[in-house]
Amino acid sequence: MEKHSIIISTIIAIIIGCIILIGENSLLAESVLSAEEVTKLFSGKTVEGENVKRNYSFKSYFDPDGTVRTQYEIGKKKGKWYIDAKDRKCLRYDDKDKTYCFNIVKDGEFYKEFKIKHGKRKQITAFTKFTEGNLYGL
Repeated sequence: MEKHSIIISTIIAIIIGCIILIGENSLLAESVLSAEEVTKLFSGKTVEGENVKRNYSFKSYFDPDGTVRTQYEIGKKKGKWYIDAKDRKCLRYDDKDKTYCFNIVKDGEFYKEFKIKHGKRKQITAFTKFTEGNLYGL
């Protein structure tokens, strides 16, 4: 019976170790982009995605001059974009008094946008496509 307990304890320890390694590897798969990487990813590109928080899709053109033009299902917006000192992509639309800044994360093959609020990370956007140039004439 004692030999049986040792075998079960060993199996449990191996399973726990595997769970810990899987968790660490999934954290390593995600990486926050630097200012240079964010600029390269967005500047001069048409970006398509979905706001996962509010469940709507969009298309935006990030002009290298700092202008952003976005097409939503309900209309268009124009504003400014830039990268701040914390390597976040920031947007300020002309019809808003607030600037929104987000961390861009690469998760495997995909890019996501997050904000940090009260020490917790909340996903805002899932990007689905990056195309060179102003694809839709935004």
